[in-house]
Amino acid sequence: MYFYSIKAMNFWFLIRRYSTSNAVKKSAKLIRNEFLDYFEKDLGHTFIRSSPVRPLHDPTVAFVNAGMNQFKGIFLDYYDPPVTKAVNSQKCIRISGKHNDLNIVGNDVYHHTFFEMLGNWSFGDYFKEEACRYAWNLLTKHYGIKEDFLYVTYFAGNEQLGLEPDLECKDIWLSIGISKDKIVPFGLEDNFWEMGISGPCGPCTEIHVDHTKQIINQSTRINKGYADLTELWNIVFIQYERLSDGTIVPLSKHYVDTGMGFERLVALLQEKKSNYDTDIFQPLFKAIQKFANTPEYKGQFYNDESSLDSGYRILADHSRMITVALADGMMPEDHNKLRRIIRKAIAVSEKTFKKEGMLLELSNAVADNLGDVYPELQNNLKKVQKIIEFEEDLFKSLRIASDKKWKQILKIRPELVTITNWMTPNLFEGYNYLQSNLKDSKETKILSGYVAFKLYDTYGLTVETIIKLAEIESLYFDEKAFQDKLENIKYRSRIGLMKDSEIVIKKVVEILEKNRIPKTDDIFKYKYTFDGNNFQFPKIESKIIGLIINGNLILNRENEIVNSNRNSDEEVEIGIILDKTLCHSWKSGQSPDTGVICTTDLIFNINNVNKINDYVIHFGKFAQNNSKFLGETLKVGDSCVVSINPEFRTGVMRHHTAAHLLNASIQQAMQIAHLRSTLIYSDILRLQFNCFGNELTFEQLERIENCLNSLINADVPVKIRTINSSELLEEDCFITSIPKEVFPYTGIHLVTIDTRILKSKEACCGTHVPKTGILEDFCFLFYSSTKTGKLTIKATVGPRARFAKLKGENVENEILNLEHKLKTNEVSYKTFTSLSKDIEDKITNDDTEMLIPYIIKKKCLTKLTVLKKYAAVRKRKIKVSFKQDVKD
Repeated sequence: MYFYSIKAMNFWFLIRRYSTSNAVKKSAKLIRNEFLDYFEKDLGHTFIRSSPVRPLHDPTVAFVNAGMNQFKGIFLDYYDPPVTKAVNSQKCIRISGKHNDLNIVGNDVYHHTFFEMLGNWSFGDYFKEEACRYAWNLLTKHYGIKEDFLYVTYFAGNEQLGLEPDLECKDIWLSIGISKDKIVPFGLEDNFWEMGISGPCGPCTEIHVDHTKQIINQSTRINKGYADLTELWNIVFIQYERLSDGTIVPLSKHYVDTGMGFERLVALLQEKKSNYDTDIFQPLFKAIQKFANTPEYKGQFYNDESSLDSGYRILADHSRMITVALADGMMPEDHNKLRRIIRKAIAVSEKTFKKEGMLLELSNAVADNLGDVYPELQNNLKKVQKIIEFEEDLFKSLRIASDKKWKQILKIRPELVTITNWMTPNLFEGYNYLQSNLKDSKETKILSGYVAFKLYDTYGLTVETIIKLAEIESLYFDEKAFQDKLENIKYRSRIGLMKDSEIVIKKVVEILEKNRIPKTDDIFKYKYTFDGNNFQFPKIESKIIGLIINGNLILNRENEIVNSNRNSDEEVEIGIILDKTLCHSWKSGQSPDTGVICTTDLIFNINNVNKINDYVIHFGKFAQNNSKFLGETLKVGDSCVVSINPEFRTGVMRHHTAAHLLNASIQQAMQIAHLRSTLIYSDILRLQFNCFGNELTFEQLERIENCLNSLINADVPVKIRTINSSELLEEDCFITSIPKEVFPYTGIHLVTIDTRILKSKEACCGTHVPKTGILEDFCFLFYSSTKTGKLTIKATVGPRARFAKLKGENVENEILNLEHKLKTNEVSYKTFTSLSKDIEDKITNDDTEMLIPYIIKKKCLTKLTVLKKYAAVRKRKIKVSFKQDVKD
């Protein structure tokens, strides 16, 4: 548990600084390289590059917060490790959940929102003894840190969870030569590592360093939050898995995961009193000073965010976190915490340094400082800066609007002038929300934890602002209830805020897992062939392993579902869980298959398919023409045959491949385009993008449509390779950043369409056609954009695209015919007006909107506009000429 100690901090500044045996102070880059070389070259580990900070496979965490995240699939035995020993430097972000350092940043010497985690792993190669010795030798012999000032901790056990003390670890440290009084036990909070609410976990041992070089034993001060006695290295022995219900079970294999904070190590070896005094942060401070023209950073601590030095620390720290997150494909609109930190950095720039555009400037310094280690920072810098510019403009406009509204409130309630959180764009809306809740609870005079959290989470008010509002309104702020609500919501956000029906399904899946019901094998959804004309989707034999009726799970044969097939207003929702299926569920934006489950006596029509924790649930109804089987039953254990609708699946596959091509085309055409959502149906596809103030021109849309049709005519191969999460990390590919999209640890399809004019390479879990020629044709059906650059595009391929183009050509011919009649005086103005209106109605009528290509539609409407102007001019000239003739 961390707490800030001014006394300890002052003491830290007065003592003589830590001394190592190295006379020359090493640079941060050299320290990092020496760590990697020690494990890679001396101990035979394999270097594995850092994963993105966006969790690609794990919905339980908002950001990658530890080195172990990318190896979670290995720890859970989903796939074999690529190597037996690994080493790397992992990019980490901790601004939410259990590991939340956000509010500490700037107020102490070593906490950060973004940091690098140096780590080494053993995937079944070595375990506790080697891990401890490797760490101790590196610190004491290679880096030259004196043993006298190092302490170690180990897990004390937990009776409630049935976990014994890790005495084996204690004995290892004793055998290494550490005195007994410097080996200290701690409980779950300090010495049992867990990555999230569920997943791999295990006891850990930590190495702590006493920066004060005290001769007297300092073990009683460990884990008390002192800035002069800090954790340096955490060695985790992954032996267990915590299930979603909270229980802890042993893993079949044991692993080692270690993590050492790079910034803390550098400060120690460079003999600096603070991480911020190292060459990691000094270049950023110099960039701030040069850009803002302010006094230089002095390294003073006042526990006050408004001070100049605190501003330096906050801005430098946040600029690193923001640049890394944006470069790894995380978007502010998808991650409220990221947007909040961007706005905080902007506010600090303007309030403390009186300067705009500092965050944009600092992104260059971050890329320069870290780009050699993480090249994606340099490669994606233009994208990062475009998003920062957009967010700054958006924040500015919101604040202007909010400021005007807030000033109106101040005229009525002048005492609110003490609210100083001027940076909050939703302050006005938040205050109104508070007032509306006060009206409903006049007697309580309590600011409830729920309302406080709403002010904090939805409206972006700080805790300090909430406390101030409570004082002004004479309300008791139940801060404990607020913190409890905060933790509860964080928990729910990690599992996803679900609808009631989704919560029911989640509970069903928990029961299935608790009863150890085997998962559904759905690999058959990819087992199809193409004979040159048609796709063949073979039927498969399966067995019913579970039934759901109106949310209630049935797992034994004594219970059954009766085919009443009655006409009733009461809807009965039926779900069938099979041991094998070829049905594709909702995934990667692809709509689920429709099909049929047939038993000896019953026919069940599938209209929806969901997959949760690898259980595939088929929802639907008994066939209406099943009357001869009226009263027949469906039971767990029944054998059945599953088949899908081939026309529907073929249409979906065509449109999914087209979506990949369209996505790649738009990414190529625009400076930056973030795919927000994808919906793939059998007859249409819809993509939504955020283009951060930009939009596609009509000419660009026309070029994209022509390009995709050229690729279709070229009949380019669509290559699909199945990989796991470790292999995905090795690929240089565009990974779809659809909000809440989570890839499995195994069975990921890498879909590649590689041509001279366009290259599409995406990780995907959907189904695709083997060649682009099967798409037959492509056309846009709809396009819209907003001022902020949010784009919606609808398109179609195959027979529907050809039909749409044919209809469009008919309309074009009608307009050409009308133009000829108009110019040859074969039609009167009145008749022209009527005919042109009929044509325009065909183009714009909602019933036919999806049947005329967007490109043709826009051209036709433009042509009609020209003809109308021509007809109006000609009419006026005729009238003038007629009047002149009469006059003459």
